[in-house]
Amino acid sequence: MDKILIICFTVLLASTNNSFSLVDSQLNELPECIVVTHCVRETWKVKDVEDSFEKVVKAISNTPRTKIVEQNDSYIHAEAQTKWRRYTDDLLVKVLPETSEIQVRSESRVGIGDNGVNQKRIDDLSYRLTTNQIN
Repeated sequence: MDKILIICFTVLLASTNNSFSLVDSQLNELPECIVVTHCVRETWKVKDVEDSFEKVVKAISNTPRTKIVEQNDSYIHAEAQTKWRRYTDDLLVKVLPETSEIQVRSESRVGIGDNGVNQKRIDDLSYRLTTNQIN
């Protein structure tokens, strides 16, 4: 009986963990992380929002196992596959021009932990943006 409850809970958690589907590219901010063990959201202050956003688009486009599935002039939704087990994670980027900020959010679709993959993804993107290592 306990195994059945655990399986049901796991399936329920996995099926309700698709918060990316609730994101509207016209929202002012990206949603907060609900389960922080598999989600990271950061806000970066930038000097030139448009230039920084272009660099982020280029960096994401050139990231292995990552493809942009939705994009407009202030929003990106990309799907990134993890190296290990090929899980799909969602990477969201939103420009906030009125505050000269860019918000980034990376979240695993499955499970309750991510072994630090989402934080590493955000850190790598930030590093590439701040050091102009966009290739």
